[in-house]
Amino acid sequence: MKSGGTLPLETDKILAKCPRLRVLVVGKSGTGKSSLINHVFGIKQQVVSHQARGVCNIDDEITSPDNSRLILHDSMGFEPGQATNLQNAIAFLKARSAEHVAIQDQVHVVWLCIKIPHAGGRVLETGDEKFIESALHQKVPLIIVFTQFDKLKSLVEQELTDEEMDSDECDDIVTQRSATKFVEICLRPLERFDSVRYAQTSGKHRHIQLIRRGRLNLHGCRSGSFEIAGRSYARHGQKNVWYVTAVAQRTSARAKVDGSIKIGMQGYWLGLASTTKLFGSPLQTCLKTIHFEITASWNFNDPDELLTNGAFEQRLYSLIQFIVPEDKEIRSWFDNVDPFQTLMGIGTAITAAAAPALAAIGLSTMFIQWIGDIYKKTPEALRCLMAYMCDLTLIMDHLFLKTLNLPPPRRLTQEDIDSAVESYKNSSAATVHKEVRMYANQTTIAQIVRSNNAEEKVKELINLHCSK
Repeated sequence: MKSGGTLPLETDKILAKCPRLRVLVVGKSGTGKSSLINHVFGIKQQVVSHQARGVCNIDDEITSPDNSRLILHDSMGFEPGQATNLQNAIAFLKARSAEHVAIQDQVHVVWLCIKIPHAGGRVLETGDEKFIESALHQKVPLIIVFTQFDKLKSLVEQELTDEEMDSDECDDIVTQRSATKFVEICLRPLERFDSVRYAQTSGKHRHIQLIRRGRLNLHGCRSGSFEIAGRSYARHGQKNVWYVTAVAQRTSARAKVDGSIKIGMQGYWLGLASTTKLFGSPLQTCLKTIHFEITASWNFNDPDELLTNGAFEQRLYSLIQFIVPEDKEIRSWFDNVDPFQTLMGIGTAITAAAAPALAAIGLSTMFIQWIGDIYKKTPEALRCLMAYMCDLTLIMDHLFLKTLNLPPPRRLTQEDIDSAVESYKNSSAATVHKEVRMYANQTTIAQIVRSNNAEEKVKELINLHCSK
């Protein structure tokens, strides 16, 4: 990532300690490991093996040029009567979780992939149970991923009576009975492992659940039942691992937003109205720093550097230029200001007719001059910083949703970016700008600095307008 002309980046500090998420994926052939990995991390996994089909070496580091924040280790499943795979997996976990092992070399999470049995078969083999016990003993976060949930639902559908099939509540019946069977078949055997997390997969929406489960494993627990990962990673950079997890995955927009906010709060958002890290530096340097921090946290597949080549920054400057000055100053820039009142958030919500005006105007000379000067603690500067953080994060959110359904590796295009910017401008931009202006203008800058809560307003606006 080219980051010249910025202040020191918090992302660089974190990634220097833990540059990539290290995932151990365990499971027999046919459990859907590859498709799961490809979708969750937005890659096209093409592993060339010189061994027989279905054979892998757990020590091999599998990487992809499509996602530089990921390292995979692949282990075969544990067949009854074959102890070698189990012994290798347990030894690998022990070696990768020792106290002296640096955080970047540890296994950060284990996915144990198991097909949901559909004919009364046993869900966990003896080898699976021993592996789970070992992972918990080594304090390695573990998620049991039950795959092919859709086939379980298909079996439930086949068992419906004709009356149930014709019922308006047919889908609800299938959903409820499938959930009940899943609990009976898959979750009951896990009751003895009170620190194990699980996920079920059958489609892309289920993969999102997996990421959320994964973040729970790495960051904390519900109801106080999972403390192993917290204890383990508190000594070895747990927060860094959480952030790299959010960066590496490409399935959950919510996780991306959370990661973007967290890195901002850790670096330049906290004390936004008074931080010495920002004020006193050229505004363009501060905005460039914010730009690199936020775009890095989303980790798009952007080999052409479309998000950081300067042109995209100019688009953002064009978007925020109307929020900074007062209305009377903008009137001195343009002969007809009326179309821009709406775009600034001064007037009513943005309309389809007004939306193209902002795209056509470009970046004004007056704003370029203003943004290049050393600036002071003023409401205008605060509005600019807050708007940039909100606009960029929410545009990233729109961009993520537009590329989510594309097949891996989802390489970013200029058309994708243009579409995301227009989508944001036509939806939330005016409302966000109006709220920022109201906040920065509601009181004196001295009072804002003393309250020190501008960053909370940024978080509030992002959470209100991002995808749910």
